[in-house]
Amino acid sequence: MKPLNYACRLSVLTLSLAAIFSAQAQNSIETIEVKGERQAYRGEFSHLETPEAIFEFDAQLIENTGLTDLTDVLDMSASVSRQNSLGGLWDSYAIRGFFGDENVPSGYLVNGFNAGRGFSGPRDVSGIERIEVLKGPKAALYGRGEPGGSINLVTKKATFDDASSVQLTAGNRAHRRFEADVNTVISDDVAGRFIGFYQEEDSFRDTIETQKHGLMTSLVFKQSDRSQIFYDLEYAEHEIPFDRGIIAVGGNFDFMPIERFLGEPSDGPTTTSVLGHQLQWNYDLNDTWELSSAAAYRQTELDSFSSDIELLPSHQKFYFDGQTLSRQHRERHYDTDQYVVRFEVAGEVQTGSIKHNIIAGVDYDRLEYDRAYLVARGAAVSPTASDQDLYAINVHNPVYGQVTPGKRLPAVVRQQNQWSTGLYFQNQIELSDALQVRIGGRFDSMKQTLEDKVKQRDTDQSKTRFSPQLGVVYQVADNWSVYSSYGEGYRMNFGADIKGNAFDLNETESLEFGTKFSLFNNNLNITAAYFDSEQKNIVVVDAVNGGQSAIGKASSAGYELDIAGQLPADIEVKFSYTYLDAQVEEDYIDTGIFAPIKQGDDLLNIPEHSASLQVSQEYVVSGNALTVGGGLQYVDERLGQRGEDFYLPSFVTANLFANYDINAQWSVKAQVHNAFDRKHFTNSYTQFWVQPGEPRKVLLSASYQF
Repeated sequence: MKPLNYACRLSVLTLSLAAIFSAQAQNSIETIEVKGERQAYRGEFSHLETPEAIFEFDAQLIENTGLTDLTDVLDMSASVSRQNSLGGLWDSYAIRGFFGDENVPSGYLVNGFNAGRGFSGPRDVSGIERIEVLKGPKAALYGRGEPGGSINLVTKKATFDDASSVQLTAGNRAHRRFEADVNTVISDDVAGRFIGFYQEEDSFRDTIETQKHGLMTSLVFKQSDRSQIFYDLEYAEHEIPFDRGIIAVGGNFDFMPIERFLGEPSDGPTTTSVLGHQLQWNYDLNDTWELSSAAAYRQTELDSFSSDIELLPSHQKFYFDGQTLSRQHRERHYDTDQYVVRFEVAGEVQTGSIKHNIIAGVDYDRLEYDRAYLVARGAAVSPTASDQDLYAINVHNPVYGQVTPGKRLPAVVRQQNQWSTGLYFQNQIELSDALQVRIGGRFDSMKQTLEDKVKQRDTDQSKTRFSPQLGVVYQVADNWSVYSSYGEGYRMNFGADIKGNAFDLNETESLEFGTKFSLFNNNLNITAAYFDSEQKNIVVVDAVNGGQSAIGKASSAGYELDIAGQLPADIEVKFSYTYLDAQVEEDYIDTGIFAPIKQGDDLLNIPEHSASLQVSQEYVVSGNALTVGGGLQYVDERLGQRGEDFYLPSFVTANLFANYDINAQWSVKAQVHNAFDRKHFTNSYTQFWVQPGEPRKVLLSASYQF
């Protein structure tokens, strides 16, 4: 942390301590109040009262844009940047420049649970009521989390109103999708909601087709006026061909068509599956306090064969003739089981003139992760090495099935388990009508075991960790507040060093200053923020002892502007802009391609500037509602390979949509993604693994409500 940040952090701590002593100076508890239903870990605070930046996407915006994948929706937040998705097999993103372990999918929260870990494939957003981008470290309440923030998915719940709908969508490249949302009142005290989808389409990439289907179920049981039970089920299966994209050696993005596939169709699709359950009980203990208790279980599986371009120069013939690509043949079998239990109480306490908004709880999280990864590597390049020896393909004229892979040998076969038990507490203290102070923290007891079946060794690790959070909010006027906050985050690193010792925790600390406005009768919310974060214990190559070590450091600082709500003339707007200065803080060697990284180098796939704008307006045509709108996304150039001067070009894409209600039952919709058919590239890992963005896509839908 810079000296200025230490001084600011001290000021936040001073105000927080002052709040505690001020509260304790009151001798008696005069009244106790309770708010309405709360989301776990969050409490219930208005936009102006929250000392943090939050950006949300509701179901209406998602429906208007016609987006169905989580990563596509997150593109509308400039704070989120796409990362290496392992050939399209999972969601991978950075928040405020920081991302988690690039060898596993980015984790997310589901209804506040750490229930998005595992290999379930790209998340479909059917059944999602709201997506929240929670910026800054969240470990003080949620437990483990990615350094720059967390994504929380709020699922659609059953209601006590019979309302159902079906929708059919068709589009170019043989896009076909069916979706149904059936909400039914089973009895006076029980309601159910069943949301299912089926989708298949051809890719713009040669030979590639995708198929997915899923079911989300929500049941609500009203035990009494004080008690409700919620049950949620998540089931989905995907068939996704493994696709590393194109090559753009030397920054030549026109070297080959973006449609050309360099793998092997005979590898077949990667299959992923997920089955998850959540059970939650909300109970008003009395008229003053609420108890929330919950349990969740989630199982995921991934099975894959793939033909990946070889990255080691001594094994890559393309470096010698500019046309022959050496490859590896890989096999993956991953599965996870996750268990989560949580108990929480929340309410308000009045001590004299001071109000305390309290959240306290305990939770338990267990993840069991089995990984089997096998590789068949071609021979080193030599005058006598044939295309068969190299498992090679011609980049200009690929002939699939011409060569066969060698025998796959185990590279990584391990069983890794993580346990965490946490106690958390938060008190947002209203010292006056204008000044509020948030103070809280979380204590975790963690354990990790690793059974490495290739190296034939076991590793055990036990850690304890306290994660504090501090915040101050001052309401300058009825529609204007300023805030400052400090927080720390962490997550456990997978793997072990050359001696079999588990890595230290990946840790982040972040300081944030911001201001918030509510305009036009609180219909439009604006947040402007500055943040400065540091991350340490990144896993890198251990140049001294060999193997790997958690000694890497990085920093991320920047500015954000988020605008969301309604302008005059009923214009809906959602705007997001981020400036990021994200860089390496110490020299090290990358673990993926063993490239030397220098202090001051940019972080991979992180743009300096990015922005997103979505605008819509509703009209009345022939007595029925017509909604039209569009959006723009700008992404600056980004580093595309560590240790090289290789940058993905900046791009701007445009989306258009229109929805028309023909009558009370029927409606039609049209969406155009990448309306001007701009060639662009969303992310890359090396110059040999570059992911092209999708060309223009047109979708037409008809839906019926009953």
